Amino acid sequence: MSEFKLPGKDCGICGSKSCSDFSNVLLQEPNLIERCIHLDGNSSSSSSSSSNSNLTLKNQNEQKISDKNKWIDHLGREYDFILDKYPGESGPRETIILFNPSNVEKLKLKKGDVIYGRPGWISCGCPVTHAGVIVEEPDYFNGVVVWCIVGPMLAREKGINIGYYNTTAYEGLIKESKMEIKIGMRHYFLPRFCMLQWRHSGLINTLYKEKDHLRVRIEGLFIG
Repeated sequence: MSEFKLPGKDCGICGSKSCSDFSNVLLQEPNLIERCIHLDGNSSSSSSSSSNSNLTLKNQNEQKISDKNKWIDHLGREYDFILDKYPGESGPRETIILFNPSNVEKLKLKKGDVIYGRPGWISCGCPVTHAGVIVEEPDYFNGVVVWCIVGPMLAREKGINIGYYNTTAYEGLIKESKMEIKIGMRHYFLPRFCMLQWRHSGLINTLYKEKDHLRVRIEGLFIG
């Protein structure tokens, strides 16, 4: 049989709810593997020794960056550094503003809530729905929420829909870069856990040098 290694991102772009559900679809229609945009032409292989019919799932997020040219994104574009999450947090820290800021208060959002929506308009228009956990008490006056991105499956279980929103800032650590990172400079970067593995660009607004990494805040965000 054929053995496929799916990325384990559960992004839903293939049309299935999760990679596990998609693996069951592939058992019946293997040609649909092309729906997974995270895989390249070498992602399927023959496995005559496999004794079960389940497809192998493997989280390749870290491997995707290291296996290929580290400074080239999924679309072949160069970037300057990888943005890592803070220790102990589930994913990148983002500051967002809802398209309707009053909904922050109307939905009674609070620290610890799981929310989901899609970044659009000013902040890139990413085609992927994002889910996250609120990590600071929301600013009801300005409609500002600070959250950490998590996998979409958590939001499908208990998430609150916030609709469209703008991403105004990323915060995280830079442990790897191919050039000197300067405050006030616009850089291309790749968020470590970006589901599409697309480069972003933004202005380094705040920069702290620590022992083995840089702590940064990035504003003026765009994809590409």
